[in-house]
Amino acid sequence: MSLINCPECGEQISEKATECVHCGASLIEEPIIEKNCLECGAVLSDTDTSCPNCGCPIESIESEEEPQKVELTNVRLSINKKKRNIILVVIAVLVVGCVAGFVIKQKRAERISATYHEKLSNAVYTMFEGAAKAESVGNLIHSVWSNAIYEKEDPETDKYTKEEGTYSFETHFVDDFNTALGNLFADGKFASDRLEIKSNQEEVQALMKELKNPPEEYEDAYSALKEFYDAYTKLVSCALDPTGNLSSYTTTFNEADTNTMNTYKAMSLYIED
Repeated sequence: MSLINCPECGEQISEKATECVHCGASLIEEPIIEKNCLECGAVLSDTDTSCPNCGCPIESIESEEEPQKVELTNVRLSINKKKRNIILVVIAVLVVGCVAGFVIKQKRAERISATYHEKLSNAVYTMFEGAAKAESVGNLIHSVWSNAIYEKEDPETDKYTKEEGTYSFETHFVDDFNTALGNLFADGKFASDRLEIKSNQEEVQALMKELKNPPEEYEDAYSALKEFYDAYTKLVSCALDPTGNLSSYTTTFNEADTNTMNTYKAMSLYIED
């Protein structure tokens, strides 16, 4: 390490000293910052008021350049902030709209499902009432038919299968079962029961039309309902339009009666609360 003379007071100090220990003068050289002309790039001195190369005023260049940069930056920040706020508002509106739409759709689906369930239950109970009446009428038709052929006495069927003889106190079975069935179908109470079954059948048909486009969750229930309806229809037909002979009628009626009960039990699983 060597000594040097302070440029200010002339006293000897270390060459690595950053300031003079005698007079306090700073010994660190400040970096020279060049100032360049904005027009031609020539180096300017601190005392220059205009470029010695192209003559461009130095003060006008500084005064015009800085405010413009600040102003443009502020405008850009303001625009970006507005765009961001608009985007946030649009996103919020879309989210709220989607949620509201989902809730409305869900509520509508629940109403449709509840309405369908109510109509489905109504159809099943209406069909069951008609089937019960058809079963009763079909049993009476079979009893009158059979008792007339086999001349079997029965308090319920005697008034249809028997008639008075020569003397008022004498009765005997009719000669033809068709006469017995004719007596049955001419009976006012029996005719009223058959009319009630016919009315029930028409009501059921109307309900089935309303139910033919089920919601997805009721598709299996509708399939079961159709099977119940098919069995019900055959049973009703036995009551309203008996055909064939006694043997074939008995077979048809018993099958329809059994199928109606079985399909009703299967269908009832879908309407239990």
